[in-house]
Amino acid sequence: MTSPPARPPEGRPLKNPFRESTVAQLEAFDDSTQIGTGPTGAGVHIPGRTSAWLTEHIEAYLGHRGEPETRGRAIALVGEFGLGKSHLAREATRLLRKHVPPLPLWVISQPSIDMRTVYQERLTSPRDDFDAFVDFKQAITDFYADVTAEILGEDDTDRFGADRGAFLEGLRARRLDPQKIVQAFNLDEERIQHRLRRHLRGVTAHRTFAVALAQLFNRPFENDVWNWLSGGEPVAHLRERGIREPIRSIQQVFDALAVFSLVYGKSGRPYALVLDELDKTTEWPEQDRAVFINAFEMLVERYVNQGGLLLFCARPELWGRLPLSLHERVLPLWLDSWGPAETDRLIAGHVHRADRTPGAGPDGAPFAEPALREIVLQSDGVPRQILQICEGAWDQAVRREAGAREDRRPRPGPPREIGLTDVHAALRSAHGKRDMAEVAHRLQHVLAPRQWWHHMPPVSVRSLSAPREGGEPRWVQVTRRTWIALLPVPSVLAQDDVHGIQRFVDRVRSVLAPENVEILVIVNGHACREMRNRVAEHCGTVPLVFDDPRFESMLIDGVRSLIERLRANGRNAVLGEVRDQLETITTQQAMLADRIDAVDHAVNHPRLPPPTPGPLTSDPRVPPPVREPFRQAQAALDRLLEDGVGPRPRLGPAVPGAEGARAALPRRATTEQTTLQAMGALLYARRLVEAFREAITHWWEAGGDADGRNAQGLFTVCRSFEISVEVLPRVDTGESGPGARAGGGVEEVLTGLAEQVWFALRDGFSAEPGGAAR
Repeated sequence: MTSPPARPPEGRPLKNPFRESTVAQLEAFDDSTQIGTGPTGAGVHIPGRTSAWLTEHIEAYLGHRGEPETRGRAIALVGEFGLGKSHLAREATRLLRKHVPPLPLWVISQPSIDMRTVYQERLTSPRDDFDAFVDFKQAITDFYADVTAEILGEDDTDRFGADRGAFLEGLRARRLDPQKIVQAFNLDEERIQHRLRRHLRGVTAHRTFAVALAQLFNRPFENDVWNWLSGGEPVAHLRERGIREPIRSIQQVFDALAVFSLVYGKSGRPYALVLDELDKTTEWPEQDRAVFINAFEMLVERYVNQGGLLLFCARPELWGRLPLSLHERVLPLWLDSWGPAETDRLIAGHVHRADRTPGAGPDGAPFAEPALREIVLQSDGVPRQILQICEGAWDQAVRREAGAREDRRPRPGPPREIGLTDVHAALRSAHGKRDMAEVAHRLQHVLAPRQWWHHMPPVSVRSLSAPREGGEPRWVQVTRRTWIALLPVPSVLAQDDVHGIQRFVDRVRSVLAPENVEILVIVNGHACREMRNRVAEHCGTVPLVFDDPRFESMLIDGVRSLIERLRANGRNAVLGEVRDQLETITTQQAMLADRIDAVDHAVNHPRLPPPTPGPLTSDPRVPPPVREPFRQAQAALDRLLEDGVGPRPRLGPAVPGAEGARAALPRRATTEQTTLQAMGALLYARRLVEAFREAITHWWEAGGDADGRNAQGLFTVCRSFEISVEVLPRVDTGESGPGARAGGGVEEVLTGLAEQVWFALRDGFSAEPGGAAR
């Protein structure tokens, strides 16, 4: 962070510290200052996780102590627009510039189809910097010395004599000048070029660079070769030797960079190339883009294999489309969105550079806490958007405070406080510049040629009003009953804006039915990720931002997707109705089949009624007056037990067998718990009747004759039977049995039995006790 500038003159407002700080650029055309060596720019560097990783890798590269060939690495800074890729590339360049001794560094701010201009004006020419020129010439000399030593080592003549070993050792130790050895022993120039081509074969197939490197040590031609290596036109004698055109095409520029990589790699020196905005190549014609990617792929391989450092910046879409070999050789460092802590430090850093007077916000910044949280939300954590919002909010606060003064002039120094309203005003001012009429015209321009334009809404929703300050909804009719509503709205900044959209969507769906309408929101302004997600959660569609460069294609794709969704809903509705009808028919068929099976079973297996007991089968001990009531009650309970409660169980095959068909499947007879309880109650009632009959018989026999029988004992037996019947579960058979009252319940059968026994036997008493009266 740089020292803060001097405060403004008394009475003048403080300059907006966020202005001209939102864009980091590595280098422009005709720059005379190398990136990383000039004065610090307007940006504030906030160290983060990715920047720490990048610094760690660069320091590991510069401090490598192993073999030079194992030093090489390629790093990609991958992130969305505005996350700070160029800023980190600039910081990396500054770190590389600080290395001692200085290392060769090439910087390309952005690639271009006109690579000759990039090569000449964006890349530092070896002749533009004396130290770089000396270093490059020394690297060429070392490379030339190795080539000369190889030629001497393979020479089988005796012209070197006994000093041959000393010459080889001197060349490899860099103590002898290879040019003097070539001149002293008159080594063949063609042989030197052939040896150079062998070394350059893995770098470039063109022999021009081998010729140029061979001529570089020829004093009369040295300046001409340097001029050609710097992008100039070749002179006549170079044309005669095969160098007929300057370095200007994409492939030639990358070949030159690969040759420089080979030269520095052979010398064991560290060297680096920084390439920003690789995404610019996506705008090129297909052929030029393919040539660039192929040449770039080969260059990355050379840098990794020969000990260089290559750093480039790319967005996730381009990174995903790069060849697999680059993914294998390049280390990606992903940039993430910033959180509140990094945002606070970034804002405070910019404010402190311009003014150190304590303000209302944290760390002396005049931003209020709600404003800081809103900036994090509305910027999606993108540093470039954070700075843009801060710049606009600062200006809004200055104008607001000036409007509150009597003289309408800005107060000196920074604003007293930048609040939430200033942030929203800045966003609307920056993103709400287009009129809703322009949005309507653009929608018509895109939709009408595809026959998707339907200006009039459905009759049932014509009275519905759009959200506040929103445009008139545009309707696309898919079928007779299904619609797509395109709803233009201004900036969606707060939850109230989302609620307005939700109310409109709910009203439309309540009238047209949710399965018959889809709503696509068009935001004419700003909508952060959080607000877009809230709208999408309620609408079921992701809102589109009108200022997005891909708006037209996204609109067409969105309408097509919603048309297919509505048609699929229609097909699903029809299939659902057909499925319901089939289920109803299947249920009716099953019920009919069960009834047919029941009738068939009743015909083929008729139920045999139990034999009716005659007078001789009755118990002769039972008193004669009550024998018939007991017989009728017993017969009624036997019949109820025989008929049972619920459906009658059936055993046998589940599917009737047919001749030639497979064997029928067995069927399990099932029943419900309530049915089992009812059958148990019937069985207990039958046993209760038997106990009642036995008790009456004992009472009858104990008395001997009419005078000896006690009415109180009869009452006790009958009443005991009645209160025992009262606690039985109710079993309703739906019909009346012999001796039962209307209603057909078991309770009525048993209660009637008690009454019949009491009235039949009490008439034989001469006197009835008062306690037995009923």
